[in-house]
Amino acid sequence: MSTKRDDIIDAANRAFYRDGFAEVGIDRVVGDAGVALATFYRHFKTRSDVIAAALQRRHDGFLHALEEGDERGVESVLELFDTLEAWSTEQGGNGCFFLRAAADYPADETIGNVARSHKQQYLAAIEKRLLQGGWSNAQATQLALTVFVLLEGAVAAAFTLGDNAAVATARSAAAHLLVNAMPESG
Repeated sequence: MSTKRDDIIDAANRAFYRDGFAEVGIDRVVGDAGVALATFYRHFKTRSDVIAAALQRRHDGFLHALEEGDERGVESVLELFDTLEAWSTEQGGNGCFFLRAAADYPADETIGNVARSHKQQYLAAIEKRLLQGGWSNAQATQLALTVFVLLEGAVAAAFTLGDNAAVATARSAAAHLLVNAMPESG
C-alpha cells in the first residue's frame, strides 16, 4: 500500500533522475505525486530531504537487484555487469543518480552521505561476491576496487556516449582480470 510519502519519493526519484535536479522544482514533484504542498512539507523539511529519500529509494532498489544473483566465482562478479546493463536499460540510462546528486550539491552533507554510503555498500557487495568465490581477503579487496572502477566507468561511458556497449567492454575487461587472478583450487 502506497503512502503519500512514498508517492512523493517515487515522483521525486523519477523527475530528478529523468530531468535533473536544476530542472525540477518542488512544485513539479508535488504535482507528479498528486499531493498538496502542505503534504510535502509534512513529510520533508527541505528539498535536500526529499532528494536524500529519493537516493535512498534508488539505493535500496539497486542493491536488491544486485542480491538476486545465484552464480559463484567469476560468473558471480560478471553478473554485476549484466545487472547493471539491465538496470540502466530499465531505469533510463541517465548516468549515476548518486554522482549527479553529489556533484549538484557538493556542500550538502545529507546528500553527500547518502551518495557515499551507496558507493561503499556497492563496493562491499562486489567484495562479498569475490570472497564467496574463493579469493582471499587481500585479493578480494584489491579486485573489488578494480571491478568497482570498471562498473562505474561503464555507467559514465554509457551515459556520455549514449551506448550501453561500454558495459559489455567493461565486462570483458573484468572477465580477463578475474580469470587471470583466479584463486588456487584447494
